[in-house]
Amino acid sequence: MTKPFSMRELVSRIRAQLRRAAITAPSEPPAEGRLAGGPIEVDPDHHEASVRGRPLQLTPKEFELLELFLLRKGRLLTRERLIEEVWGPDYFGDTRTLDVHVKRLRQKIEEDPHQPRHIVTVRGLGYKFVD
Repeated sequence: MTKPFSMRELVSRIRAQLRRAAITAPSEPPAEGRLAGGPIEVDPDHHEASVRGRPLQLTPKEFELLELFLLRKGRLLTRERLIEEVWGPDYFGDTRTLDVHVKRLRQKIEEDPHQPRHIVTVRGLGYKFVD
């Protein structure tokens, strides 16, 4: 930080760093082997995913999102948390990017993407994966 700076700016930056540190700290043990949820299986070690035994062609960000959803099944993942974990804490862009990636992921894994059963929107907060 360049001098002079306000205390408000300093406190804001410290809080941001603490928030980033909490996100990067491992909250769960690393996944070993395959992850599964509903008809979806993901093998993080081989970077493979399938739905009902049919292989999926996912972009790297779609794969990271799906892996994150399966690691935290049933839990609410806020939009901010998803962006920070998948795109990184330094991401500076439109949050609609997340919505587009979730939409494309739903098209690939859901039977009816317009009535999603697995990646559910929690209005005003974020998304969660349901078996």
